[in-house]
Amino acid sequence: MASLTAPAAVAEEREELRGTARGGLANLLGAAVSGIGGLAVTWLAAVALSPAEAGAFFAATSVFLLAAAIARLGTPTGLVYWVARLHHGGRDAAVGSVLRLGLWPAGVASLVAALALLVAAPMFARPDLVQLIALFLPASVAMEALLAATRGYRIMGPSVVIDKLGRTVAQLVGLGAIALLGDASAMLITFAWVLPYLPAAVAAGWYLLRRHRASPPETGFPDRVSARAFWGFTAPRAVAGVAQLGLQRLDIIMVAALAGLGPAAVYTVATRFVIVGQMASGAVGQSVQPRAAAAMAAGQPASARALYQESTAWIVALTWPVYIGVGLLADWYLRLFGGEYATAEARTVVWILVPAMMFSAACGVVDSMLSMAGKTSWQLIDVSISLVVNVGLNLALIPTMGVVGAAIAWSAAVLVNNLVPLAQLWRTFGLHPFGALTRRALLAAGLVFGVLPLTAVPLGPLWTSAALAAAGLAWAVALLRYRSGI
Repeated sequence: MASLTAPAAVAEEREELRGTARGGLANLLGAAVSGIGGLAVTWLAAVALSPAEAGAFFAATSVFLLAAAIARLGTPTGLVYWVARLHHGGRDAAVGSVLRLGLWPAGVASLVAALALLVAAPMFARPDLVQLIALFLPASVAMEALLAATRGYRIMGPSVVIDKLGRTVAQLVGLGAIALLGDASAMLITFAWVLPYLPAAVAAGWYLLRRHRASPPETGFPDRVSARAFWGFTAPRAVAGVAQLGLQRLDIIMVAALAGLGPAAVYTVATRFVIVGQMASGAVGQSVQPRAAAAMAAGQPASARALYQESTAWIVALTWPVYIGVGLLADWYLRLFGGEYATAEARTVVWILVPAMMFSAACGVVDSMLSMAGKTSWQLIDVSISLVVNVGLNLALIPTMGVVGAAIAWSAAVLVNNLVPLAQLWRTFGLHPFGALTRRALLAAGLVFGVLPLTAVPLGPLWTSAALAAAGLAWAVALLRYRSGI
């Protein structure tokens, strides 16, 4: 019997990895568009607006994203977790109770948050921008929650098509049209950025309704998930999600408040390369989450470990080339947004953040793995500690060091936010990202994009960029050829 069980377990693990790879590939394609689109949005705003106006736009969108994170109440992670577990266990009839428990409170909270922003708008430097984004806040919350529920069914297509592709392309078209007309303002740019959330929310709701109606109907005694069980998992994640986004966006708001809108624009431009890495990690994480939740629920730590390690290898393979390339060509990267952004301070910001983000990539989707293991309370503590580190260092360093101080604060918070949960996962569940695939990816990426292009640095940026381009071409061919095992 054991001889049959072992091959069956191996076959199941391989199927999980293949499923994750398929979902991850779709997400990665969407993430590529979304990540490049995020950089393009930053570029369009930087070239179409003055630094002060661009800073107002970046600050307003950061407020929007933070308010949306608060209003979501952690429901995206809760919906993925519960829908994945119920679907994997054959309890599709109970999914309806989970949707009601998650979607209605988030909808009400989004309306309350929108009203709060409208009331508090005069407190901000640009009240008109805050009032505008408040109107579209419920649509953003609805889109995120509805798409999360579809991912619980292990369906990645709607998230890719509706959010990463549809919304991003619509934003780019809107901003591009305004820039071409030559009459750009922070108000018009913000409107073009926020408007696509509305049709995206409608499309997400339509798709989820179709999928849910296709589920088996209830038979016999109704199957339900209790509010206590749902919110016992989700509530800690609600606070953790806000803190997590605070780590990514609060520094922009603090730079704007403590140093001014101009420095906020410079800081945003200097840090936007991080979007590419975050999108890649997020895309892989979205594919891994439902499978990791199902594996942990079924008591299959080996499958969860394999998912974690292979996904980390791919994150490293996709993000390290970007981070290293931006670090080596920091001046060229900054000049893309305009000469006023290519300052010594901005270059220092890039150099501080590059190694921190490379370390974060090497830890993989540690945050997602901890939450899918059911430890959202640990996750809340971890990210809260990181946020305290970030805010404390920002308050101490921005007044004297400006954007460089903000970069130091963010890097310190990133290190804490990865090291602490990694230690918890490793000690409690025996899960870590440093398998053979990950070690191979770390070594190969460091050699191909670090050691070799560094030899061209003394020859000038043109030779460095040529070396990086050659390395990138060879790397792409290698990934396509060895995509089953990096």
